[in-house]
Amino acid sequence: MQMLMNIQTPIQAAAKSLRRIRRQIVLSLAVVALGVSLSGCKSSGSAQKGSHHGPAATGEAYKLKVLANNQTAKAVTGKMKINILAGDKDISLSGSLKMMRDDVIQLSLSVFGIEVGRMEFTRSDVLILDRVHRQYARVDYRQIDFLRSANLDFNALQAIFWNEIFIPGQADLSKAIEDIRVSESGDHTLLILSTAPRLDYSFLTVTKTAQLNLTTVKPKNVENEENLQCRYGSFVKLGGKDFPSSMKLTFKGDKTYTLDMALSSLNNDENWTKHTQVSSKYSELNVNRLLDKLMEGGF
Repeated sequence: MQMLMNIQTPIQAAAKSLRRIRRQIVLSLAVVALGVSLSGCKSSGSAQKGSHHGPAATGEAYKLKVLANNQTAKAVTGKMKINILAGDKDISLSGSLKMMRDDVIQLSLSVFGIEVGRMEFTRSDVLILDRVHRQYARVDYRQIDFLRSANLDFNALQAIFWNEIFIPGQADLSKAIEDIRVSESGDHTLLILSTAPRLDYSFLTVTKTAQLNLTTVKPKNVENEENLQCRYGSFVKLGGKDFPSSMKLTFKGDKTYTLDMALSSLNNDENWTKHTQVSSKYSELNVNRLLDKLMEGGF
């Protein structure tokens, strides 16, 4: 019996050692599993946090980056080749674009180097000139159909021609920029102003550069197919900033007009006549009739 007890004692000791080793292994595995779980939670949290680092989350910073692309020079001038599509009419002209910040936008239309028409936008009014027939119209912005339907004042129209985002009625965009939402989608980021009562304004930008590529104005009523678009391309350096050397404006309403402009010899020249004086020999005409005539090549 004593011999049997002597035999069982080493067996019992071995069993105890085995149980102790098993408990250590289980405890070690539990610690490892807990570490992995905590690491996974941390990684998941980091991933969630990281997923919000794009423009959609840092919207204010992205909007400021878009604004930083604006020209700082006071003036932009250049030669222009313009193709006008109006209904079944397709007209090619030359001319010039001259702009002075917060003052005036001039579009001069020429045939064989001779000016045949001019559109001049100032803070107070719009001037349309027909040089051939010596006719003109000087009116408020609300009297021009496509400007009224798109709710475009001088500040908004200036922003379109200067390749900038805008908020209608706001001369200083920084004071109301929180009204613009930011939505990232792949290589592009969309800035959307949907707080205006009748119209939605959207600005499509290239995410990498925050450069504005497309401005769209359209009614909130989806059944209303009127819209205005300006597409920008062929960017060149001007005054240390990128500026589009091609602009394509399309106004879609009762009539559809497209102005496809190719700009060259762009510079920041400020030495030119800013405001046009109308000769007493010119007769006044209804602005929309005159604008239609110019757009359809009636010179």
